[in-house]
Amino acid sequence: MNDENIHIGALLRQFLIYWKIYISIGTVCLIAAICFLMVTPKKYQFTARMQLIRDNQGMMSELKMLKSAGISAMLGGSASGSSVEDEVIVLTSRSNMSKAILETEYQVETREWKGWKNVPLYRNTNPIRFLFPEQFLDTLSRPMKLKLTLSDGAIRSAQIKSDLFETVEVKDQPLPCPLQLPVGTITVMQNADVPVRDDRKLTIRITPLQQTYEDLYDDLYAGAQETVSDIVLLLFEDENKQRGYDVLNTLMAVYNQYSRDVKVKEAVSNARFVKERLDSVTMELAYLEHRIEAYKKQNNIPEPTLYAQVAISGYKELEDRILGTEVRLKMLDYVADYIRNPQNEYASVPAVEGVGENSIALYNQLVLDRQRLLLSSEKENPALLLAEKQLTEQRKMLSEAIDAVRQSTRASLEEIKKKNRVFSDQLSALPTQEREYIEMKRQQRIKETVYLFLMQKLQEEELVNSPDEQAGRVVDAAYSSAKPVYPKKLVVLAVALTASFILSLIAISLWVFVFRPKE
Repeated sequence: MNDENIHIGALLRQFLIYWKIYISIGTVCLIAAICFLMVTPKKYQFTARMQLIRDNQGMMSELKMLKSAGISAMLGGSASGSSVEDEVIVLTSRSNMSKAILETEYQVETREWKGWKNVPLYRNTNPIRFLFPEQFLDTLSRPMKLKLTLSDGAIRSAQIKSDLFETVEVKDQPLPCPLQLPVGTITVMQNADVPVRDDRKLTIRITPLQQTYEDLYDDLYAGAQETVSDIVLLLFEDENKQRGYDVLNTLMAVYNQYSRDVKVKEAVSNARFVKERLDSVTMELAYLEHRIEAYKKQNNIPEPTLYAQVAISGYKELEDRILGTEVRLKMLDYVADYIRNPQNEYASVPAVEGVGENSIALYNQLVLDRQRLLLSSEKENPALLLAEKQLTEQRKMLSEAIDAVRQSTRASLEEIKKKNRVFSDQLSALPTQEREYIEMKRQQRIKETVYLFLMQKLQEEELVNSPDEQAGRVVDAAYSSAKPVYPKKLVVLAVALTASFILSLIAISLWVFVFRPKE
């Protein structure tokens, strides 16, 4: 009778007989792990922190307090500022990260074999520099690979490969050396800070901007330090310490500059819009004041006596609410007329608190993108046509949003006026001249409030240029970890040990159950 049970002890003793296989495979895996550690360049983790600055954390001047409190409250907005999530999206946006990539030359990676490691060179360790044609790095569609051999300030040999053209080879050319390529002329120059004496073989890879952005976006972490916090934490890993510092520090600087440019652009747009309305309101206010003065003289109305007669309970509060609502409605009418004006079809829309600030910011960003495309492309460019189509759709949505707010404001005004009808009977008892005078004074207060608001908006351009007007305060500039985060020796050795154990079991099993001759 056959024994069909599996005897674990006997099986293990049988496997231990082939200990030489364990030793051999383990030695091979250990050598492979050591070679991997010797060949792989070390990566360090870089950390930076930035604190978002809210509207009420800057220069606490009287004008700025009026702007952040009184005006935004009157228009239904808030002064809380943007959320951390929104600012992280802006920080890691394609436009900002692309600027940081171009400033740090992150698209151009130079490597050199030093011993067993193919290490990256960057700026003060790179013996060469490149001069590219304008817009070359922006428009490059396929990667390029250059192999250079340098010696005594000259190029001994150069080979340029890309899917965009056939391989180009150059020999014995002094530096600086212009490389004539079908996609443009690239000039290779020597870095005066890094002298080249012996032969040095360099490998340069130039990656398209979009691909570089996608790779950097995947490698970069940006998020809130804590669940409820204004601190943005940035984490990044790179093989070259100086490049890691520059990437994070440049990205924070570009983000601050972008936020400042947006504020300046909005302030300039607001200033132009405000000046147009200010001239009109000034003329209307001067005419109304002149009319009130003439009316008082004609009808001999003493103002103190007049207000004493109409100071009934509750009237003052309702009058203020009606005043604020009508002022807001008037500003919405101004913005709606500005948007519908054909002359402003591709102009930035002035920002008004409480009326879709995010939508207005997005529209203004599209306007800036269209202007940038106009400078670097033809009118038939598909990207430009797409931008104009997006502008048209966003403008329509923005106009509809403002109309919806206007309708809501009119409905609120009607509700307030219904409550005010309680006092209408008491006011109707006043003489006709006094009631007309009250209406003129009420119109005068509306015009004065609009005038003050426009004057305050006119000062925003100066506030934007104040030293503290930035989106984020750098708390920690980029710094690197003390030890490399990749490759980790313990992890590599653990993987080698696991692999040797599995491979040994497979090898012994094949020998015992498949290849060993049966007795």
